[in-house]
Amino acid sequence: MPRLGPALAGAVICVSSVASAADHAPNVFRLENGELPTTPLKPFGPMDKLQYYGGRVISNVKVVAVAWGSGVDSMYMGKLGGFYTTVTKSRFMDWMSEYDTLGKMGLVDNLLGSEQHIGRGSYVGLSTITPINQKKAITDQEIQDELIAQLKANALPQPSVDKGGNVDSIYMIDFPAGISISLVNITSCNQFGAYHFTLTYNGMSVPYGVHPNCGYGFNTSTIIHSHELAEAMTDMEVGLIETNTVVKSARPLAWVTVAPTAWESAENGDLCEGTSATIDGYVVQKIWSNFANGCVAEIPICDGVMKPPACRPCNKYDSGNACNGANPACAIGGAKQGQCVPCTTDYQDGCRETLKPVCDDPNYTCVGCLTNKDCAGASPVCDLATKTCKPCSSDKDCASPNVCDVSGDDFAGHCVRCNFDVQCGPGDNKCIDHSCVTPPPPPPPDGGFPEAGFDPGSEGPVTAGCGCSLITSSTPARGAIGAAVALAFLIRRRRSRRE
Repeated sequence: MPRLGPALAGAVICVSSVASAADHAPNVFRLENGELPTTPLKPFGPMDKLQYYGGRVISNVKVVAVAWGSGVDSMYMGKLGGFYTTVTKSRFMDWMSEYDTLGKMGLVDNLLGSEQHIGRGSYVGLSTITPINQKKAITDQEIQDELIAQLKANALPQPSVDKGGNVDSIYMIDFPAGISISLVNITSCNQFGAYHFTLTYNGMSVPYGVHPNCGYGFNTSTIIHSHELAEAMTDMEVGLIETNTVVKSARPLAWVTVAPTAWESAENGDLCEGTSATIDGYVVQKIWSNFANGCVAEIPICDGVMKPPACRPCNKYDSGNACNGANPACAIGGAKQGQCVPCTTDYQDGCRETLKPVCDDPNYTCVGCLTNKDCAGASPVCDLATKTCKPCSSDKDCASPNVCDVSGDDFAGHCVRCNFDVQCGPGDNKCIDHSCVTPPPPPPPDGGFPEAGFDPGSEGPVTAGCGCSLITSSTPARGAIGAAVALAFLIRRRRSRRE
């Protein structure tokens, strides 16, 4: 087995610097005379950049780490889970939106592609399976059969899909030492260190990664896993066409280079073999960027000083992701178009937890208000000079039919329905606590208690159940009771308004 250094990145690793057609694949990682390459494999011309052939990518990757049996080191898998958790939500992912397929047509057939945006992903968790296949030498087809059996038995999480019905789960399998894996006619830890492929399950294209145990250190392992992750995200269905050694690249391949055959094309990880960088404490392989025309682990967003391709303009998907901290929004237009700013009208999250909850879009600043609709309560008026909410000072500050309460009571400065009875309509002609209400009916002319059948505490009559007199006291007493009931009604209406 050749010496493996810290920069090992992993698709298929060939021991010969001149591989035969049978040893080649879109995700080949070549060795140079048995050693790791020291420089990236760079494209040689415009057509050697990645081209889109119409296949699926992975929108928001959901990584399922799979341990092939209990023999896989649990401590290693735990550290690998930390790597997946971090890298799927990092700057390593943000710039790959350049490989979106939105509005893209296939290079060969000129038909519409998969219509997907590539964004940040997540780590689902670790699943340790008990393989049905206990052989020490297995083929890729046997790995596919095992995965399908485990999925059918619900020993693995079922594939999730994006809004277009495209699978966005990937099953990244790590194997224990002592298991040899063959892909076509090449073998693990001899001619390859890892690869990603595709199987068909319940009519869906499902990506997976194969990571044999070749004794790599952890940093080398994260380089390998990042390589395969980036390639799978941008060429998800490679396994459905990869062994084609005759026909040129075509759908369902996604982003690969132009080559004489599909078997000889290269993916974005292949073009940057031998490179590495550190993202949030983890070592990753750099990945080919058509935009930057080079190998990158991240591409900073332009800030008005840096110029492309050293930086990239942000897009709407960067808001809250690549754009964060004090500038969490991407300016889609205006003087700072393509830069991260404090807020936009489309992304005001940066303002919502402050005392200035509204975005002044032309200036990308958080303010108290822009119109009266942004204000309420004790400060219902927007001062356009200071862009802050303030109390009303006159009726013209309030939208009709409301008026301004300038009485100095608990509602002073509020826009209210009324201050005086004359501001209410003919039906609700009484202003109580700044609300127009219908007054209670007056007591009988003689000041006595209402006739049986009338409940002074309700909006209408009730059935008394008999025609007898309920009160036998003198008329003055009945008049006093009637007045007290009317007063109680007014007090209750006042309390209801205050509540």
